[in-house]
Amino acid sequence: MSDQNQIFVISEEVSLIGELVSAARQLNNDGFSTIAAVVIGDQSDVQRVGSFAVDQIYWIEQVPEGYLVEDVFLTLWELVNQHKPTVVLIGATTSGRLICGRLAARLDVSAITDVRSFEQVKDGLAARHMIFAGGAERLERPLRLPVLFTIAKGQFEADIVQSHTAPQVIPVPFRLPEKRAILRERKDLPPLSVNLAEAKRVICLGRGIAHQEDVAQVEQLAQVLGAEIACTRPLSEGLGWLPRERYIGISGAYIKSDLYLGLGVSGQVQHTIGITNARVVVAVNRDPDAPIFKQADYGIVADLYEVVPALIQGLHEA
Repeated sequence: MSDQNQIFVISEEVSLIGELVSAARQLNNDGFSTIAAVVIGDQSDVQRVGSFAVDQIYWIEQVPEGYLVEDVFLTLWELVNQHKPTVVLIGATTSGRLICGRLAARLDVSAITDVRSFEQVKDGLAARHMIFAGGAERLERPLRLPVLFTIAKGQFEADIVQSHTAPQVIPVPFRLPEKRAILRERKDLPPLSVNLAEAKRVICLGRGIAHQEDVAQVEQLAQVLGAEIACTRPLSEGLGWLPRERYIGISGAYIKSDLYLGLGVSGQVQHTIGITNARVVVAVNRDPDAPIFKQADYGIVADLYEVVPALIQGLHEA
């Protein structure tokens, strides 16, 4: 089995590996390549990745305590240099982007970041990816191997594929990095209570919400509608009314929900980039000239403090 026909998928987030494997299967529609996952974790992570029906698992085990995810760069570079995969798919996490940039520089190849889909063009494979912080898309065809792509969570759906054989698990020794950042302190974040990338219905709050206590009424609507609550950046990083995990936008979450309901959202491009894949966009805003209405399928020019109670009552009576 030739190493030249391998596709590597790499991420420290196991759930994202499942989505990267789905992207790898699209690239491997002719079945000529094998799919190898690189796992940075414990035995339970190896077992979970094995359920994604990959052919090989390269397991970077025994990472010393206190080392950061990006400290596996040297180990990854030697692994890629040894096996020479044609394609490397890397999860577009903070650490994943750092690793991708360093791999591209060391291998002297280009990296195509924030890929949303793959297409077959006349001259071969092309990737459609976001540029200008998501303000536009470009269709780009790589010319040199290996090809490095970063893919964010929510761009590909993790498929359930039955495999008749267990993947080959190959332990990979951790190589101490040449240079590294020193971890001085670690603080636990509160556990995440939402995964907006997988939510089917999303209610998003904008600056039209006047007071933090008013969020409680929107939570009632979300409960009746069976929706997750999200927000624009000012409510999260500016006012701190909602956790950062609920912020939709360029540096936040990208959603592909069946329904997006924006309440008091003005619709600046930094936010609406994150909702371009929502199937139905409904906007409520007092300003008839609010930019959100240009992207909305349905718009209500009204005060959200009148609309929200009416929606709650109507859904209860339905």
